[in-house]
Amino acid sequence: MTSRITLSRIVAVNWYGYRQFIDISGLSLITGANGSGKSALLDLIQFVMLGENLSRFNKAAAGAGSGRTLRGYCLCDTNTLGRDGQERYLRTSGVTIAALEFQFPLQEGETEPRRQTWGARIEFDSPTGKGRTLWFTVPTRLERSDFLRENALLGGEEFLPEDEFRVHFKRDLGGETWEHQRTYLEEMRQSSGLHFDREQMNKTLPKAMAFQPESNFEAFIRDYLLEAGMPDVRAVKESVDAHRRAKERLDKMRDQHVRLTKIGELHTVAAKHRREAALWTHLRDALAHEEASERWQNDQTKLRTLVEENKNNLLARKEAVSERDRYREQLDEVRLVVGRDSQIARLSEEREKLAKLERELTTLREARKVAGQFLRDYSQDWRDWLRLGEQLGLESLEECFHLVQSVNEGDEAAGLEIVTRLSREGARLQDQAKARLAELEEAIRRSERREADLVRDLENYQKDRTASAPLLEALHEAGVKAQALGRVIEVKPSAESWWPLLETLLAGERHSILAENFDAAWEVAQRVSSPDEVLLNPAELGKPGAKPLRGSLRDFFEVKHKAASAYLDRLLGQIMPVEHPTFLEEHERALSRDGWLKDPPRRVLLKPAKELTIGEEGLRRLREIREKEITDVRYELSGIRRERNDWRSWLDRAEKRNLIHPEIPKVAHALQRLPEAERERNIREETIKLLSTPEREKAVAELQRLESDERGATERAVRLDERLKVVDQNIRELRDRAGAAEDDESRLRLERQLSRARLSGVLDDEIADYITKARRQFSSWSKRIEASIEAASSEQNRAAEAIRNRDDARREFLLVHREMAEVFDPDDEENDRYDQRCRELGEQELDRFQAEAERARTEWEDRLQHQVLDVLRDKINEAERTKRELNKAMLHDIGGIVYQIVSHRDRAHSAIWALVEKGLPSGDDMGLFNSAQREEIEKAKEELMAAIESVDNPDDKKGQRALDYRFYHRWDIEARPSGKGDEAAISLNKSAKKQSGGENQAPFFVATLAAFHRVYDVGGRGGQPTLGLVVMDEAFSKLSGDRIDDCLALARNFGLQLVMAFPEDRLPTMIEHAETVVQCRVERGYHDKTGAVNHIENWVVRVNRDRLREILS
Repeated sequence: MTSRITLSRIVAVNWYGYRQFIDISGLSLITGANGSGKSALLDLIQFVMLGENLSRFNKAAAGAGSGRTLRGYCLCDTNTLGRDGQERYLRTSGVTIAALEFQFPLQEGETEPRRQTWGARIEFDSPTGKGRTLWFTVPTRLERSDFLRENALLGGEEFLPEDEFRVHFKRDLGGETWEHQRTYLEEMRQSSGLHFDREQMNKTLPKAMAFQPESNFEAFIRDYLLEAGMPDVRAVKESVDAHRRAKERLDKMRDQHVRLTKIGELHTVAAKHRREAALWTHLRDALAHEEASERWQNDQTKLRTLVEENKNNLLARKEAVSERDRYREQLDEVRLVVGRDSQIARLSEEREKLAKLERELTTLREARKVAGQFLRDYSQDWRDWLRLGEQLGLESLEECFHLVQSVNEGDEAAGLEIVTRLSREGARLQDQAKARLAELEEAIRRSERREADLVRDLENYQKDRTASAPLLEALHEAGVKAQALGRVIEVKPSAESWWPLLETLLAGERHSILAENFDAAWEVAQRVSSPDEVLLNPAELGKPGAKPLRGSLRDFFEVKHKAASAYLDRLLGQIMPVEHPTFLEEHERALSRDGWLKDPPRRVLLKPAKELTIGEEGLRRLREIREKEITDVRYELSGIRRERNDWRSWLDRAEKRNLIHPEIPKVAHALQRLPEAERERNIREETIKLLSTPEREKAVAELQRLESDERGATERAVRLDERLKVVDQNIRELRDRAGAAEDDESRLRLERQLSRARLSGVLDDEIADYITKARRQFSSWSKRIEASIEAASSEQNRAAEAIRNRDDARREFLLVHREMAEVFDPDDEENDRYDQRCRELGEQELDRFQAEAERARTEWEDRLQHQVLDVLRDKINEAERTKRELNKAMLHDIGGIVYQIVSHRDRAHSAIWALVEKGLPSGDDMGLFNSAQREEIEKAKEELMAAIESVDNPDDKKGQRALDYRFYHRWDIEARPSGKGDEAAISLNKSAKKQSGGENQAPFFVATLAAFHRVYDVGGRGGQPTLGLVVMDEAFSKLSGDRIDDCLALARNFGLQLVMAFPEDRLPTMIEHAETVVQCRVERGYHDKTGAVNHIENWVVRVNRDRLREILS
């Protein structure tokens, strides 16, 4: 006993050209010629099963649909247009009955199977009017008399009016009618009706009827074989929202606590720096007082010392005056004795003059010594300088060498005169050197300019340019793609000998710019002034012109750029190359090999270019030339710079050694006086010898001694007088200064005491330690005070910065937490309110909010476990069972291949997989995981939370997939050759696009059977019977007979009823498997005059299988 509901009759009255009841059973084939109406019957089945909105008529015949409509089927569309341009129908109005009769399995105790008929009554009043559809079902077989009646006036049958139709179907037939399609479709799928999954039917039936090859079997499995069902997460979403709100409140309170803690810390830091600033300010006052006190004490000590020194100086002066007077008395007595002998007086006088002369001689000899040393050094410096000059190439230096040699040959006075002559010669040599140096500087400037030009050229080559291109650079900066003509054309190797002339010919065109977007380039060009760069319009280049001549200069170039090629066609396409000027007249425009250009009316002699720049090859050659040139220039520049530096060093040496402007010792007078002084000394010594006797020598010595002693005593007395005056002045000044220092000390002591009174929380010992450290660290009071001032300023700045940071933190706090704006003042000098709020949060409120957040988290995790994870796990297990059941049914050999569904976990959901399998750990269970595992769990929870929150957003594909169990596996269908292992299996996902039509039809048929099994798998074992209808159009069109046999055998394994449309040429293959075969036929009538279709009649003929077998055999 089968548990499937099967299709037993098709009712098509006024459905296109059909007016017939068609009985079928089991596997049914609908055949006929093209256009005979096969697809019309399949569309009727589709319309009855899916309604008008989801039906895609004639899907297989025209891919996306042939344009058939319900109006066309009811009024019989001719697929032609009338004279008014409107669609032409054979019926201007009418009623259509489209219905399907289904037969239920025969139950125990029944003699006749139960039947249900489902369909629609469609009525159109006009071709343009809106049709009315009345959906119905009756629990019996429908007969013609149930909707038609005899009309004697018409001489035939007419349809029952809609009201009578309703009453008859409800009262007499026990059926139901509906005006709304949705209600009809919903009733059909109920267990009391045909019992199937409506949602899956709406997707599967149109796809099966189209019977198009499938390329993505993974998507097919998810959409057609697996139940679409995400967990109901509304309650979970509410708990997620509650948890998030609680967490946000907790985070908000934590943020408040963190910010308030930071504000308190900054206030504490500011207070600390303020205290340090006050301490250092007091230390400044204390150090200033210490300095004043020390200064006053030092002045007192100095004053006492000066008073004592003045007392001692007075006693010393008295003794010096007494001693001077005594020596004077003795000296007067000796002078009296000496004065009596004139010779003794003269001897004394001579000795005194001799002593003075000796002192003068010492000075004169020292002067001669200085002059000699100067001449030796000066001559050596000149000798070295001249040798360096010879190395630099100076000529005519013999006179200078002779003068240098003569410096030390005579006496010092003559040498000094030669020095003057050498300085003049040095000035002459210096002028020569400066002239040479100017020449070298100019040569260096020329070489540097050449080097800069070469560097610029190489930089341009790096940018794929041969010269500066302001417009091209501006286009690139504006994002406009553009190239210069010279960069997209290449001279052919065969035209190498013509290249220099081609360079000259295209000199003004090489920098022409070809831009992809001319309009944008034109806007930029109008802003950039660059007369040498021509902007080409590709659209204008495309206009028709003269065709390039064969063998013209244009053929010398290889061009891949379309616009550049067109431009060269215009420039060179009419110029012919010739070997000699005599051949120029043979062509309208031509260029000879020696450079003569004929360009009527001009004849121009072109000068071959020295440098080749066209194309990549030209750029490469240019780069090689410039690189060699820059190497040579830099080598030459290095040599010139060395020579310049040598000349500079030579001139600097003259300046440093004062060779040009020597500082001659001023000893000329001394050198002239020295011989005379030596002669005078000899005369004095001879005179002294003549006057000298022992008695006279003794008297003179005594006289000299007394004179010396008297001078010494007089000088000592004078010095003491001067010292007494100085000390007396110092004492007066010091007394004044000490008084002022005493006043300063008193004033600073008072300031120190006041500063100390303002400083709290600091011990005197601590202050004393600071002062002691300052004394040891710094050597002067100014440095000590300056250091304290700097420290106080630094601490004040740090305090101000801390206060600014505190106030900024307060304002940021109030900006983030606006509800606190009325409670706190950001400019409050104190921080008591902020500290109080911080203590309240830390001691009370944070714990409360933490507990609330924990409760909310526990609630949402519990709901996540039971309403999401458990449901996902059940769905995954159900999908696994579905896979096993389908694989069991699909375990059938089709042409040596067995098709099986396979799956493996998707790594994209690896984190959630662990939660689905093991459940959601919480509390103490989290301690069993390491940090990486805990991080993975939290990541999975975050993914699920985000997916739950975005469940109502259809654009969030990632979130949708996170809650859809079908995406937790990667799905595929494998084709496994019979008798071989799993390693020989072929993935249809990977190979579907590579297979031929026949190779793809078999797996799609298998997948479609599995999909319909999913549509009808709603009753369970022992439950109500379910529908088993499978409708296909043009199936197996490319399969061989044995594969068709295998496919139909597989359909029997699934217990499904196949209704398939086939072309007549496939009947021999299918006849053996069919229980019912009907042949569609059509008859068309045409108007005698217009030839327009005026009659269409469709009908079917039941084919006798036995007779057909005999004919085919």
